[in-house]
Amino acid sequence: MILPARASLETRLRDVRFLLREGLSWPASLGLLIAGVVLLPFLPLGVGLYPVPRLLAALNLLASRAQARAGAYSSAVVPFDRRRLDGRQSFGELAALVSAPETKRDVSWLLFHGAFALLAGCLAVALPLAAVLYVLAAPWWMLFPQATPLELAFPVTSWPAAAVTVLLGLAYALAAWLLPPWMARRLSGGTLAILSPRRYDELSRRIQDLSAARASALTAHAAELRRIERELHDGAQNRLVGVVMMLGLAQRAAETDPAAAVPFIGRAQDAATEALAGLREAVHDIYPPILDELGLGGAASALTSRSPIPCSLDVHGLLRAPAAVEAAAYFILAEALTNAAKHSDASRIEVILRTEAVPREDVLVVRVNDDGRGGAAVPPHGGGTGTGTGLAAGTGLAGIARRASAFGGKLILTSPQGGPTELRVELPCAF
Repeated sequence: MILPARASLETRLRDVRFLLREGLSWPASLGLLIAGVVLLPFLPLGVGLYPVPRLLAALNLLASRAQARAGAYSSAVVPFDRRRLDGRQSFGELAALVSAPETKRDVSWLLFHGAFALLAGCLAVALPLAAVLYVLAAPWWMLFPQATPLELAFPVTSWPAAAVTVLLGLAYALAAWLLPPWMARRLSGGTLAILSPRRYDELSRRIQDLSAARASALTAHAAELRRIERELHDGAQNRLVGVVMMLGLAQRAAETDPAAAVPFIGRAQDAATEALAGLREAVHDIYPPILDELGLGGAASALTSRSPIPCSLDVHGLLRAPAAVEAAAYFILAEALTNAAKHSDASRIEVILRTEAVPREDVLVVRVNDDGRGGAAVPPHGGGTGTGTGLAAGTGLAGIARRASAFGGKLILTSPQGGPTELRVELPCAF
């Protein structure tokens, strides 16, 4: 009997804590709601669009935190990622953000939260306090002078009035026991229902993401085929042509002077050795054998040890992933280290590889931080030439972005002028 009662009490305390957090976040919701109302008349004039990014960023932050609290309380899995409001937007993009379905859902939640969060939080605190006060204070009504009697729900000046007050306190105690779970369920359920996209919107978004990932995969595949073809043509094929030529010369020399054929055979052997090395390098670029032998952690250690810039490697929390994902992470790390060595002027590079658990799947995270001069930028649409002089000047970032998007992942770059630069790539392990 003691254990169920204790578990029930812990559940009620959990409900009250959730309601208190919602009540404490209510002033931020109210302030944002007032700012939106003040800004609303200026939107048709155009000037009201300039504060929109900050306002939407604040709204997105509040809504994401509320969604996280509601999901944690109800143990619900949020089956989608919230949008990221990064970078600068044009006038048309700002107008589209204001009318986007995500913005409408966030505004609807803001109205819902502003209307009920404070009330729920206050009731969660007021009901138990009122119960304790009424039950404990009413029997002491005699200690108060007749001129200033004990005032609770009504003046307590007699034992019948004290008994009624105690009964009222017990009613408050019953309400304090029954209402918080109901209010917490309604508040968390309403938050998740409002902020979760409708199934049609979610499916449309997933289709768009899959279409973009498929296009990126096809682009990355074509680029890999061109690169392999170019390496074979310029490397192994030319050397094999040299082998054939040297053997032909050796054959003709052997017909007249066998001793004269020996140098040609030696040169053919050297060319064949170089062609074999080129073929091994091309095969290594398709799928490095070291990944099978040592895993991604060991392969990353080999990459960082060859970097001309001193590197530290942290693989704490790294788990095995599908072979294709590990290969993508290996090449992304190799490209990032190469670009850092060429363009960053850094004195130190920090590499972090780890597996992070998210509600739907595990994500392999590749982070490369350098203390260089920064200024790197992601090329528009993942192509062209990157700008800046930091980690990823040139076409390096474009290739990294294409390779990540081919697996449904994303590239997040922070590289202010003057540095430091942080490159973070997230690769879903269940692509």
